[in-house]
Amino acid sequence: MPVTMAPSSTEAHMLSDEDYLVLRAKQAFTIDPHAAKAWMLTAKTLYPNNFAVQFEAYNIVKSAKNVKEAAKCFETLLQQFQGDNKLWHEVELLTRALRSDNAESEPSFLRAMFANLSTDAQQQLLQVTADRSKDTMEHCRLLMILLSRFPHAVAKHGPRLVDTLLSAEKHSHCPSANNCYRKLLVCELVPLMGSSPIPVELPLRQIYRLMHKLVEYYMLCLLTQDSSEADPWEKIFQGFWSLGLMLNWDLAKMFSQPWGRELYWQQILNNNEHLHHSLDPESHEVRQHVYCTGIFFMRCLHEYTSSLQSGEHQLVLLEAFVMPIPERETSEPPPKRRKGDDSLPLVTVDTPTSSNSGSSPTNPSSGVINCNQSTSSHRDRAVFTSSVVANLTTALRCWSMINSKDAIQRGVTKLLQMVGVDMWLSAFHQDVQLYRGEVNELVTHLLQVENPGGTVLSQTQNTMSVNASVVQNLRLSSGFFYLRQLPAAVDRALQIIGMLGSIPVGGTLSSNLLKQTHSQRHIHLLPLTRTSVLQYCVHLILSALQHFVSQPPGGGATTTELDMCVGNMLVLLQLELGDTNQPMPGAIDLLTKLVSHIRSRSSFSYPIFTNYIVNTDILEEIMHLATKQEGSVAFEIAPPSSTQLTSQRRISTRGVDKGAKEDFKSAMRRQVARSDEPVESLLIKFLTSEQDYVRRLLWPQTKAYAPRM
Repeated sequence: MPVTMAPSSTEAHMLSDEDYLVLRAKQAFTIDPHAAKAWMLTAKTLYPNNFAVQFEAYNIVKSAKNVKEAAKCFETLLQQFQGDNKLWHEVELLTRALRSDNAESEPSFLRAMFANLSTDAQQQLLQVTADRSKDTMEHCRLLMILLSRFPHAVAKHGPRLVDTLLSAEKHSHCPSANNCYRKLLVCELVPLMGSSPIPVELPLRQIYRLMHKLVEYYMLCLLTQDSSEADPWEKIFQGFWSLGLMLNWDLAKMFSQPWGRELYWQQILNNNEHLHHSLDPESHEVRQHVYCTGIFFMRCLHEYTSSLQSGEHQLVLLEAFVMPIPERETSEPPPKRRKGDDSLPLVTVDTPTSSNSGSSPTNPSSGVINCNQSTSSHRDRAVFTSSVVANLTTALRCWSMINSKDAIQRGVTKLLQMVGVDMWLSAFHQDVQLYRGEVNELVTHLLQVENPGGTVLSQTQNTMSVNASVVQNLRLSSGFFYLRQLPAAVDRALQIIGMLGSIPVGGTLSSNLLKQTHSQRHIHLLPLTRTSVLQYCVHLILSALQHFVSQPPGGGATTTELDMCVGNMLVLLQLELGDTNQPMPGAIDLLTKLVSHIRSRSSFSYPIFTNYIVNTDILEEIMHLATKQEGSVAFEIAPPSSTQLTSQRRISTRGVDKGAKEDFKSAMRRQVARSDEPVESLLIKFLTSEQDYVRRLLWPQTKAYAPRM
């Protein structure tokens, strides 16, 4: 049996009795743990109020990794010796271990030891430690450990902790809502109060303040795309459900249900119908409706604005174009529509596509769904389209309901301002006005906010500023077109062409710009890409020129002006003819009308024809008209070059000169040989260099736009 070494007589004489017992226990620990335990048991029995004896007993069992005995000894120390510094150093190690997930030996042992303390000891330890802490954040974190481990303590300590965190954030002058005090308050404390088994009582004003703090924090996470907070909307809904229960709000119960846009909307709509006409802004029912409706509207608005930015390129809502329904189809009964739907516009979407997708810009897309795309891709795009439209229409319906009652409108607007998301409303208001057909008001507003100097951009302006100018001019061009202010619409479109160099390259031609619909109007979400913007501007200018060329005989246009108009339309039409196998809707019909117009005349003169027309469909039609045996059309398609004598022929089929006809055929062959030239670049050059060919046809060009009243 091992023998423990006793201290020398001199050492023993210098020690107190309790120190002697402790020393014998220490010496025996590494040799004979049982003997050491006997010595310590003797010491603890003889000197129960001696800190050194009790603390050494704790250290011995801690070194032996005896969790239960260590917990028992630590609890004794905590009850009898709270003023000793050595104990509080050990407490600091313990609380630090509780706040971490460190897997090392000592922190793991301390967490296990804490779990073996009695419930009262655990609460006492955490509460006393928090009260002793001089650092505010340390104090709050320790209380949070207490509340998370003991839910019944939330009702007692939660309100005090709310006060502490709100005060700390205020006096710390935090520059952002994303700070440590706010994060602890809304991410940890609010959920704990919501799940407390004992209802937490807070002053009404403080509950509303918590609502603002919670929404402001998570909205900032959404705006800055803070990935540290997963699913901010779920957190907002959970927080509002918890805080709403404190206010006895029945409508807040909907936030405990899984998100469903239509499900939530119906509950809000039903609640709105039961509101009294005479509303007190401070009443229980108004505040409930304001906050719950405001949160629902924010989510719909966020999802809508996010969907406009969900791809590589921004989407912009614009007035689009309606194709007349053929007569053979007008006799068919229209599809069943809900009451009032005839006054609603058809909404179409071009899904933002990756510039690296490999799709050619000249390949058309139906809803930007190409024929060679997979079924899953087709389905994904269809889901995206329906989702964007649903987000827009739900947000719009909700906003209309909000604005139907002054008290609700003021309350929701104030809430949006307080949580910092009112900046979303500017672009949304413009989309609302366009959707409702309040285009006159939209154009007036856009002109009022336009910077002095209009669209003249300095070289120092960045890409974001240029994109903002492009969007501004797109909206104005769209609005002017709706108001049939065609000169102003085309002028804005031509200005946009001058900015195309700053717009991201990419996009595809869309078959959604022109649609057959039983609705009176058609609006379209256009990607802010070079191809898409160019196509929109080209189609708008084409539509404006159609009004000119469709003038009845004697309408005031000269033969030269009509030829110029038809020639311009042929140049622009090349973009929408695109791929011969799949041209844009209406492109072939328009080409047929233009060819019929030329056929009905004895001649056609367009001096810049050979500079810009390379499409084989158009060239074949021109060749056919020029070589027709009966009543062929005389063409003049190019001016004499600077090296030609005035006596030399222009490229023309006028007269019966065989040489002239051969020159014409040679010119057509040269044009066909250029058919692979990029049409987009050709049209940008045309609309930049030959603007006068378009502008001179517009009437009355010098008259300033005056909004219709």
